[in-house]
Amino acid sequence: MARSEDPGLQVERTTLAWIRTALAFAVVSLLMIRAGRPDTIVVAIVLALTGVVTAAALGLAQRARHRERVADFNQADPVHHPRAVLTGTLLTVLLALAALYCVWS
Repeated sequence: MARSEDPGLQVERTTLAWIRTALAFAVVSLLMIRAGRPDTIVVAIVLALTGVVTAAALGLAQRARHRERVADFNQADPVHHPRAVLTGTLLTVLLALAALYCVWS
């Protein structure tokens, strides 16, 4: 694979990947309503709305990070702060467990 001379391409690919992740998070959150059983629909709606808000926050945070990284390629941190990564991971696991609860309870 040929290397690109444009250092902004990696930043752009990373940003697009995070946007796809946020969109997938929102879609899975909304699918919980569709896949949920009638007795868990209230829980599914609350969790879906929480997931959509989380996806929007993730997208906005990544957009701000993209602007920061594009401004200066050499001084941007290569990864998010550990607390942000842990929070994102925990929210994803909680969304998956909530989806399982809504489908199989």
